[in-house]
Amino acid sequence: MNFKSFFTKNWIHFAILGIFLIITFAYFSPQFNGFGLAQHDIEQFKGMSHEITYFREVTGEEPYWTNSMFGGMPATQISVLYNGNIFKATLTGFFALFSAPAGTFLLHLICFYLMAMMLRIRPLIALLGALAFAFSSYEMTILQAGHNSKAIAVALSPLVLGSFIYAYRKEWKLGVLLSGLAMAFELSANHFQVTYYLVILLFALGVFYLAKALKEKEIVKFLKTSVFVVLAYGCALMINFGNVKLTNDYAKYTIRGGNDVTIQPNGSPVIAESNGLDKDYITQWSYGVGESFNLVSPYVKGSHSAYLRNTSFAKFAEESDLPSSSIQQVLDLPVYRGEQPITSGPTYLGVLVVFLAFLGLVLLKKRIKWVLFGVAVLALMLSWGKNFMGLTEFFIENVPAYDKFRTVTIILVLVELCLPVIGILLLQQFWDERESLKDKRKPFLITSGAFIAFLLMVKVIGLGDGYTSTGDERMVDQYRNGIMQQLSEIDPSVLKAQYNVDVSDPKQLDEFINQQLEPIQGSIADLSTVRKAIFHSSMNRSILVAVFSFGFLMLFFYTAIPSPYIVIGLSVVLLVDLIPVDLNYLGTETNDRGDYIHWVPEPQREYPISPTVGDEELMRMELAEHPELQKVVDAGAKLGTKKADELGYVGSEKRRVIDSYRFAALNMATDYRVFEVDGGAWVSSRASYFHKSLGGYHGAKLRNIQNLFEFHIARSNNNVLNMLNVKYFIKGDAVTKNESALGNAWLVRSVREFATPNDEIQALGKKFMVKNSGGGILVVNGEQKSDAAVFGGEELKYVLPNGDSLDVPLSNGLSKGLKAVFVMDIKGQTNLVPEMTLEADTANSFAKLVSMVVTEDFAPADEAVMLKSEAAKLSNKKFTGDGTITLKSYAPNKLVYAVNVKGPQLAVFSEIYYADGWKAYVDGKEQEIVKADYGLRALELPNGTYTVEFKFELDSVKSSETLSWVGSILLLLATLGYVFMTWRKGRKNKETEVK
Repeated sequence: MNFKSFFTKNWIHFAILGIFLIITFAYFSPQFNGFGLAQHDIEQFKGMSHEITYFREVTGEEPYWTNSMFGGMPATQISVLYNGNIFKATLTGFFALFSAPAGTFLLHLICFYLMAMMLRIRPLIALLGALAFAFSSYEMTILQAGHNSKAIAVALSPLVLGSFIYAYRKEWKLGVLLSGLAMAFELSANHFQVTYYLVILLFALGVFYLAKALKEKEIVKFLKTSVFVVLAYGCALMINFGNVKLTNDYAKYTIRGGNDVTIQPNGSPVIAESNGLDKDYITQWSYGVGESFNLVSPYVKGSHSAYLRNTSFAKFAEESDLPSSSIQQVLDLPVYRGEQPITSGPTYLGVLVVFLAFLGLVLLKKRIKWVLFGVAVLALMLSWGKNFMGLTEFFIENVPAYDKFRTVTIILVLVELCLPVIGILLLQQFWDERESLKDKRKPFLITSGAFIAFLLMVKVIGLGDGYTSTGDERMVDQYRNGIMQQLSEIDPSVLKAQYNVDVSDPKQLDEFINQQLEPIQGSIADLSTVRKAIFHSSMNRSILVAVFSFGFLMLFFYTAIPSPYIVIGLSVVLLVDLIPVDLNYLGTETNDRGDYIHWVPEPQREYPISPTVGDEELMRMELAEHPELQKVVDAGAKLGTKKADELGYVGSEKRRVIDSYRFAALNMATDYRVFEVDGGAWVSSRASYFHKSLGGYHGAKLRNIQNLFEFHIARSNNNVLNMLNVKYFIKGDAVTKNESALGNAWLVRSVREFATPNDEIQALGKKFMVKNSGGGILVVNGEQKSDAAVFGGEELKYVLPNGDSLDVPLSNGLSKGLKAVFVMDIKGQTNLVPEMTLEADTANSFAKLVSMVVTEDFAPADEAVMLKSEAAKLSNKKFTGDGTITLKSYAPNKLVYAVNVKGPQLAVFSEIYYADGWKAYVDGKEQEIVKADYGLRALELPNGTYTVEFKFELDSVKSSETLSWVGSILLLLATLGYVFMTWRKGRKNKETEVK
C-alpha cells in the first residue's frame, strides 16, 4: 500500500478525527487532569456491583447472582462478563483507551461521522452533524447522571442507521455486513430500550424502502437485502444472546413482567394492566407538550431541577425589580417548571438543527425526509406519555414489548438522531446544487421567515401556562395540607379564642387557610416574574441564533462564497449555541471553594463511598460477636492496601480502597442482611456497597420483593423483616441489632396453605376482624361496612353522626386473640384501648366506635405460608422442628449448610426465591426447591446428618457463550471474506488496466 497516496486521498478524515480529539480533550479537560465525573448512577452502580466485582477479583469466577440488594437478585442487569463477545471486548478496549465520559462523547462524534460517510455526505457537513449530535444537551445530561450504557447505545445508533440505509441504497453486500457489525456493537452496549426505539426507526425505513421497491419494480432486490439484513441482525443477536436471553428470562420475574398479586396493599383490586409495567410507572417521566419547545429554545421551561440560587439563572432574580426580601424567597424556589418529577436538563437540539430540518421539509428532494421527520414527530408525541395518553395507551396495548420500558422521555433520542440527519442531507443538497439554488430563493425566504416568525410568536404569546407549573400547584397543596394538619392538632376552643376561627364553619376555615397561604402564593407569583424573564431571554437567544443561521444559509443562495466556508461558519454558530447550554449541565464550573461542581478526584469516582460511623459500628458489633472474623477483615485490609499502592493512592483516597476491601471481606464471610431505614433505602445502593442489603437501587426489581416491600416492609412488619434475616438496622450513624432475626435457615412445624398469591402475601401480616360498635358509619376503602376482615393496609374511616370523619388506627402490637376498641372520650379525643381496659371503665367515660380482634398472626419461626400448588409438592404438612441447620460457607452463587435433623423436616431459608438457576442438593442429590412465605426458598429434608448445597447454575450461559463465539467468528469471517474479495477485484481491475 502506498501510504502517502492513501493519506493524500483521505487526509480530511484524519484532520476531522484530530478535530474530534481536540474538542473532546478541551471540553472534558478535567478528566485528563486527574478528575472523574461525579455521576449519580455510577455511584449507585458501584454500590450494587461491589459484591460481584470483589468476588470476581478474588475467585476469577462470574457469580451471576448477588445478595447485595433487595435480599438477592440475578446479576444479569448489574454486572456480568460474557465470554465470546469480541464486540463487547472491543468496546471495553476503546473505553480503556478513552474512558467515559470523554470516550462516550468521542464515540458519538465518530459514529455519526461514519454514518454520514455511508450516506455520501461531504466531510465538513458530516463534521457539523456529528457536533450537533454529540453536543445535544440530552447527551450531556445523561452523561452527567451516569447513564453510561444508555449514552453508549445512543452513540452507536447512527452506525446502525447508516448501515441500514447503505444496505438498501448502495451496495447491499457491504451494507449487510456493516449492519451486522453495527448491531453487534449496539446490542453489546446493553441498553435494550434505546435499541428498541431504534428498531422502530428501522422498521419505518423498511416500509419506506418496500414502497420504493414496489414503485420501481425492484422487489426481488428489496427482499434479498431484507433477508440478509435480518440474518446479519440475527448474527448480532447470537453474539449477544447470553445477555439478551438472561435479560429476557429475568424480566419475567420483575416489575417489568406480570404480577401474580391482583390486589393493592389496601386490599382493593388492581386496575387491569398489561403484563408489563404499570401505566403510571411507565409514564412517570413524561415530557410536557409545552416542554417540547425546549428542542429549539433551551430554557423556556426553566432549566433543571434545582433551586434558583444554585443555578446560573439566579441573576434573573437578583437583577429583577422585586424587593430584596422577595428575591431571597424566590431564590429558594425551583427554576424548572416542566411536567417531569425531576430532570437534569432540557432536550435541546440547537436552533440550527431544527431550522435545517424545518427547511428540509420544503426544500429537500429526498423522500426519506418524510420517514425521518415522521418518526421524529411520533417519538416526540410518545415522549409526552401521560400528557398524550391516547397514543401512549395504544402503544402499550398493541405494540409488542412497549410496556416493558419506563421513562418514555428516552424516546427523544430518535428526535436528536433524525433531525440532524435531515439537516446534513439538506446541506449536502445546498452544496451540490449551488447553481440551481437561485430558483429556490423564494421558498427558502418564505420558509425561513415562517420559522423566525414562529419563534417571535412564541416569544410574544408565551406557552399559555402563566409561567407556572403543576409542581407549583403541588407545592401550594403541600402547604395547605400542612396547615390543615396543624389546625387538626389544636383544640377548637383555642383556635376560636386565639384566631377567631370556628372549625365547624367551612367557609371561615377556608378563608383562614387561604390567608396563611398568601406568602407562598406571593412567592410563586414573584417566581413567575423571574421565570418569564428566563423564558424571554431563552427565546431571544434562539431568535438571534436563527437570524445568524439564516444569514449564513443565505450565502448559499446569494453569493459565490465557497461552500466549505459557509459550512464552517454554520459549525461555529452551532457550537456557540450549544456549548454554553451544555456547560450548565456538564462543565467546569466551580463552587465558592473553587471545587468543580461536576467533577471529583478520580480516586473518589472509582471508590465513591466511604463507610459511615454506623457501618464501622456494625463491623465492631459483628467482630465482637465473632472474633474469628478479625483475621478475615485484616486479610481484606491487606488486599486493599496492595490495591491502593498499585493505584498510587495515598491519604483518604487510600483509606477508601482499604475500607471497601475490609467490608467486602467481612461480607463474603457472613450472611446476614442490613436495612438502612432512612435515606431512601429502596432507591439507594449505599448500604449495598458494604453489606448485604434489603434495600438497593435498580429499575427492574424482582416482583416478589417489590410486593413484599409494598405490602409489609414499608409498613415495618417485623415478622417479614425477621424472616428476611435483617440482623441490623442502620439509621444515620446509629445501628440497632435485631435480636429477632431468624438467621439463614430454620425448621418450621406446620404449613398454612392458601389458594391465591393475594391470600398468601396477606397472610404474612395480621388479619383483623373489625366491627362497627357505635352510632356512626364504618367505612373501609370507601365502602360502608358493618364489619369486615382487614389486613392493615386498608383505609379505615369512621363517620360520626355529626358528619366528622375519623381515621381508624390498627394496632401492630395487638396479639392474636386479643381485642381492642377504638373509642372517643367526652372531650372528643380518640384512642385505641384494650377491651379489658374498657370493661374496667365503670364510669362509661368512653364511647365505643369500632371493636377489633386479631384472628390470624404470621409466626415465621413456626409456620410456613404456601400456595396450595407448592404445598402439594411436600410429603407432609406437619413437622416436629427437631434438629439444626447451620450455614457452613457463603458465596453469592453457592450456599452450603450443615444439617442434623430427626425425622423429616421442612427448612425455610432466608434467601429470595427465584425459579431459574437456583438448584438444591442434599448430599449431592438434587431436590426441588419450594416457594414459601411468598418470597423465600424452602426445602423438605430427610432424617439424618448431611450437607445441603444451594447453587446458582444457569444452564444457558455455556450455550450462550458458544453461540457468541460462533456469531463473532461468522461476522469476522464475513468481514475478512469481503475485504479479500474487494482486494482481489481491485487487483484484477488494475491488471486489466495494464493490459
